[in-house]
Amino acid sequence: MGTIRQGANGGFSGKTGSIIGSSWKGIDYIKGLSRKRTKAASEEQLIVQARFYAMTKFLMPIAPILRLGFGLVNSDRMTPTNVALKQNIDQAVIGTYPNFELDYSKIKISAGSFIGGGTTGASASLGLLSVTWDATLSTLYQSKADDQVIILMYQPTANEFMTAPTPPLRADSAIDISIPDHLLGAKGHVWIFFADRKGTKVSGSTYLGEIDLL
Repeated sequence: MGTIRQGANGGFSGKTGSIIGSSWKGIDYIKGLSRKRTKAASEEQLIVQARFYAMTKFLMPIAPILRLGFGLVNSDRMTPTNVALKQNIDQAVIGTYPNFELDYSKIKISAGSFIGGGTTGASASLGLLSVTWDATLSTLYQSKADDQVIILMYQPTANEFMTAPTPPLRADSAIDISIPDHLLGAKGHVWIFFADRKGTKVSGSTYLGEIDLL
């Protein structure tokens, strides 16, 4: 049974007949009960589902990073993960149904107007992932020496992600991250973005390329 909130004109929560009332971030919603599908999905529906699945499978393991990277985008209407899914499905899913693939160079793990790291680079040697960036501070963008630097590496063969145990700081200008042995001998894709220490300013992510994990 549904419960009316804030009088007769307010929203309600719970189930009443064939409708369900709920609230998210202060917004009241009413929706009908889902109905059992009686016919097969159309090809257009299958295409949408396949594109969604391809990107969801990639992004879900890095949800904590997405909460920081997309936490300031449409924060009153959509969760950061949903924002990331929408943007990346539109930009980075390529190919034709049913053989969709991901264009890693177009994947974004953050979105924002905060200043990035200028000239950035990534390489791997002797089991270390080395990432560099420009530590110069900007008065205009109010960047700080203690801004966080978020680095993400993805190894498709093992289907695993790797990041620094503790994010380095902008002032560090470089970091070496140990690569687990089972990820070596293949290719890896690397991204970087910057955020202030409170997470109230975030830069767009930069794709640092595909590198050999040696």
